[in-house]
Amino acid sequence: MKKTLIVSLVVALAASSVVAGARRSPDPAGRYVVALDRETAKSGDWKKVADALAAKYSGKVVRYDASSVEGILPELRKLKPRYVCFVTAPERAGRAFVVAAAQALRKIDDDPYGDAIWGIVTGYEPRDAMRLVNGWDSITVNSIATSMGGTKTLDSWKSGFASDEGNAGRMWTKKAGGETEELKVSPDPAEELAKAFNTIPIDYWVTSGHASERDWQIIYNKPKGSFVHSAGTLVAVSSERKRFKIECPNPKVYIAAGNCLIGDVDRKDCMATAWMRSGGVVQMAGYTVPSFYGYMGWGVKGLFESGRHTAAESHFFSNQTLLWALGRRNAKLRDIPVDASGSFSPNTFAKRLQGKLRNFDDLGLVWDRDTFAFLGDPAGKAAMPDDRRDIEVVAKGDRIGVRFLRDVKLSENRDDARGFRPVGVFLDEPPPDGAALVDKDGKPVADAVLTDFFALLPLEGAHAKGETLLFTIKRPKSPSAAVR
Repeated sequence: MKKTLIVSLVVALAASSVVAGARRSPDPAGRYVVALDRETAKSGDWKKVADALAAKYSGKVVRYDASSVEGILPELRKLKPRYVCFVTAPERAGRAFVVAAAQALRKIDDDPYGDAIWGIVTGYEPRDAMRLVNGWDSITVNSIATSMGGTKTLDSWKSGFASDEGNAGRMWTKKAGGETEELKVSPDPAEELAKAFNTIPIDYWVTSGHASERDWQIIYNKPKGSFVHSAGTLVAVSSERKRFKIECPNPKVYIAAGNCLIGDVDRKDCMATAWMRSGGVVQMAGYTVPSFYGYMGWGVKGLFESGRHTAAESHFFSNQTLLWALGRRNAKLRDIPVDASGSFSPNTFAKRLQGKLRNFDDLGLVWDRDTFAFLGDPAGKAAMPDDRRDIEVVAKGDRIGVRFLRDVKLSENRDDARGFRPVGVFLDEPPPDGAALVDKDGKPVADAVLTDFFALLPLEGAHAKGETLLFTIKRPKSPSAAVR
């Protein structure tokens, strides 16, 4: 009888989200802060971008000095927002700012985890930034493009195109209602990629390979074509130095999962601002540093493609599971200051933290902790279709229900720094101080995390489609710390 009740409750909780076809995202209305630095606010056009965001979500514009992002914390502590969007000119949106913002947004309350879903709205010009605010309503990913393609990559998508970063002579396209067509390209895919972008609308673009603030290399480690930027416009350049302009304005999400530096807005004219202006990108996630460890890049990609969360939420929860992994290894590493100025290579980084990092995993986790940028409105709804979702997790009051929507195999090694990632869920109300997560038998869930905003569930092992789990937030008998 008890088991039947538990299953019924979990299915009902999950169905409340699945049937509606929407993620259980925090409601942005009235819980959205637009953070506008005073230097950017001097421009009336940039101020209009901030005001448009605030109007869209019934939010509040809060100003701060660009020289000190943490100066915004007193206001954030009073407002307790669920979303924070920084609106800033591109000259102030680079790596140092991303690192400072990431660190500041873990300090709204006393726990070591993130306290708001956040992003940065910027652009080549204010009108480009305004597209990130009002140029789209939502994106459901049905059409993709990738640099990591193969013969069957496009089979389960309505349309799209793919190149193969390991082979300059192959490419695939699929138009709506058609079949996948393999193209033989020579001397590289630059021209055909430009044609595909200009003629096949896509919802999602994902890349790997070498990149920088100035270019993206089409074929890994070979001079076989590249994408560059010129005055805010994307250009494909072949190995024969032929140039092909890219103009594809339809709204899309870009996750640069395996690229170095392409998320770094180091100046007005760079790859990120060009993708926003001529590439139609309205949300972009990418590294502001060289990528060697890949926790955030591949983690955001994997979580987004699992269908559990929007792109912005995937960025948020990937960072929370990284902090969870650091906490298991050495809790001090979650808050160790990182100086993002000057030379920022893995070697110089390791030297700066000499004696504080024990091994490669420590180095990689701290390296990725604050350096993976999310550009765009963090409340913008870009997500996979419901039928691609693997796990449905819903919180309602003191209950958390989990339902597996297909067979899922999760890591069983909690000490695997990159491979074990707890499942995240947003809470619909803050738990009381000292609350703990217990399973259906009332036993505490080891390594679980509860914050005012979300929970992390360390699920592991194989689970069959249709399996359900139930957890309860147990109120404390006496006050104690809620977050481990």
